[in-house]
Amino acid sequence: FPDLEASQVVVRDELAEELRDDPFGAGPEAAFAAAAGVAAALAAVGFAVSATGSLRERRAEFAVLRALGAPRRRLARTVAVEQGVLLALALLVGAALGTVLARAVIPLIVLTPQAAHPVPDVLVALPAARVAFLLAAVALPPLLVTAALAVGRGDPAAALRDQGGEAR
Repeated sequence: FPDLEASQVVVRDELAEELRDDPFGAGPEAAFAAAAGVAAALAAVGFAVSATGSLRERRAEFAVLRALGAPRRRLARTVAVEQGVLLALALLVGAALGTVLARAVIPLIVLTPQAAHPVPDVLVALPAARVAFLLAAVALPPLLVTAALAVGRGDPAAALRDQGGEAR
């Protein structure tokens, strides 16, 4: 192109490097990463609280089953499978929604110093190792809470007395 000056030539790699080093572009990226971390922590705590509440609500049912001779291990496995299925579904839905939102929102919030959308478009990359680590970090607290409560040595007689309305 003989009619172009050297200053009009844009090198894609140089522009991409300039955008990566731009503090205006780094701000939204850091904010999005922080929001993802906070959302993961809230999800983990929320699921752990939900599992705790569910197990406490069903304490009387488990007391009846233990009084009828159901093995403690079988009850613990039942609770683990139930909470595991719920956790797996929550992680799958959360990961899918997070992927869709990241791919939809990040290109909209990353701007150049001139407040324009960058050219070339922003490439949203979700590294599999980081996503797997985040999912494991979200799954760990509910799994630990469920395991601790499922193997807990509750007294079936006390739980049955509480259910019947008797005072201790």
